[in-house]
Amino acid sequence: MFGSQTSFALYSLASIIPVLLILFYVYKRDYFPEPPRVVLTTFTLGVASIFPIQILIPFVEGIGENLQLYGEEYYFYISFIRAGFLEELFKWLILIFYCARLDDFDEPMDALVYGVAVSLGFAAYENFEYVTSYFINDGANAAKNVLIHRSYTAIILHSLCGVFMGFYLREAIFSKENHRLNLFLSLFYPICLHGFYDEIILSPAFSIFWIYILLTLLVIRALYLFNKERKFQLSSLIEGSIPKLNQIQNSNIVLIISLSLGLLILALKLFQYF
Repeated sequence: MFGSQTSFALYSLASIIPVLLILFYVYKRDYFPEPPRVVLTTFTLGVASIFPIQILIPFVEGIGENLQLYGEEYYFYISFIRAGFLEELFKWLILIFYCARLDDFDEPMDALVYGVAVSLGFAAYENFEYVTSYFINDGANAAKNVLIHRSYTAIILHSLCGVFMGFYLREAIFSKENHRLNLFLSLFYPICLHGFYDEIILSPAFSIFWIYILLTLLVIRALYLFNKERKFQLSSLIEGSIPKLNQIQNSNIVLIISLSLGLLILALKLFQYF
């Protein structure tokens, strides 16, 4: 029905539609919407983060080669360092050095919106690259399969990393306690989530089924966080001022400790020390 060029254009467009839909949904969650120009700039900076990442990838992969990693050790390094650390670091730097300094960054919900925006910017480029590459090399059917799979997994994963990065940054900026801990977690937590996701994808030791369990639990948690922030905003509408944040909950501390211990045990097991 369509020529190859038209099909390529359609698949290119389809690769970014899920990104735009999620960004629009998150933007509409905010009772006090951020200026569209600022959100678009944050999204664009997320896209641009691919350039320094691509420059550093050969160096990071070179270190992995020098370490002579094989099997599960290699999967762990690629998942948590080459992908998780490198990609989440540049998203985090954009939030710290651009978003957090904005005059419009004046309430807790802003951190979640900007976190998702910068993550989806990177996800848009990455998804476009995957889909178009498969279309060129393997044909439309292969591109279609990649598009469907990534729309329900990778794009959601990047969105969730942005949510949790924004959540802990929100705690670091607007809460008076645990400032350094929350600032650290705003980077460490997304790295762990991203790393676990890629580890499941790469390692034959894990069933792909675990990805859907992981994403389902994280989506539920993310929706809870957004609903909580909307309640804060609704209270501010009623009271005429933005309410103070609660201190970090004990459940979050338990979650952090459990995640850290799980990561440590996984690392030791993969490197055959446990």
